[in-house]
Amino acid sequence: SAKKQICEELKRIWKLPEDQRRKAIKRMYLKWHPDKHPDPEMATKAFQYLQRQIDRLEAGRPLEEPEGEEEDTTPCAPSPRWSGWFNMWDSWAGRAHRARRRERHYRSSHGGYSGGSTFGGYSGGSTSRPTFKATPTPDPETGRVWMKQAEADMKALRIVLAKVDAEQEVCCHACFLAHEVAERALKAGKYAVCGLHSASLRHHDLVGHAGALEQERRHLTVGLQQLAQALQSPDYYLKTRFPNQYVPHAVPAEQFSPAQAREAATCAEKILDMMKRLVEES
Repeated sequence: SAKKQICEELKRIWKLPEDQRRKAIKRMYLKWHPDKHPDPEMATKAFQYLQRQIDRLEAGRPLEEPEGEEEDTTPCAPSPRWSGWFNMWDSWAGRAHRARRRERHYRSSHGGYSGGSTFGGYSGGSTSRPTFKATPTPDPETGRVWMKQAEADMKALRIVLAKVDAEQEVCCHACFLAHEVAERALKAGKYAVCGLHSASLRHHDLVGHAGALEQERRHLTVGLQQLAQALQSPDYYLKTRFPNQYVPHAVPAEQFSPAQAREAATCAEKILDMMKRLVEES
């Protein structure tokens, strides 16, 4: 199963040196990212499981072994070996590429379409217009709504940032708000440029969102993944709020410095500016 594969790979990765481990973890995030997987619903569950397991390992706790799962021996199931999984991924990726190519061709020929279908093919019953469910479509209007909220969050971040030197306890709030600004801005950009799966909407992987946007608009997103990584690696989403993210438990309000808060705010503002340009062009 996917969970067993994730556990096996994490056991191997955690024996690597720090720099190699970070690169391997990034590859795993990209591998199970719902935007890059042909089965977003399954990938979302696997991605969330992966995040939980990494949190456990980083906290010094053992992996939570998957329970009650029998080995799937059907021909299309992933092999326990990673090489088998990659072979199946190649097949899925080819199907996804062909579906997107057919979609682009039909859109250019017929000026658009709507509706839903099964992955990698056409449907529509008695209608003559094919529909595609696997690939979301751009939605600039929704992108502008998300951007408006991201800009409001940036205003709140600036208010908190003005107090970090006098009241260090608010530094954690500044770092969390920086993560929120970046996440909403990235999702605004994705809505506007390429659309957003409902599965992707529910997760908080800044690097994954940034990577997808870099592929779509490389000339406007130079350095976007590095900025996202600067906010994601310290885990400003969880460690700024929950004492149980530390071993032993610690108060998040005592863990962050004014310098960290200012650096996080700078990264968030740069991401916001990039995404504003993307949304304005859509």
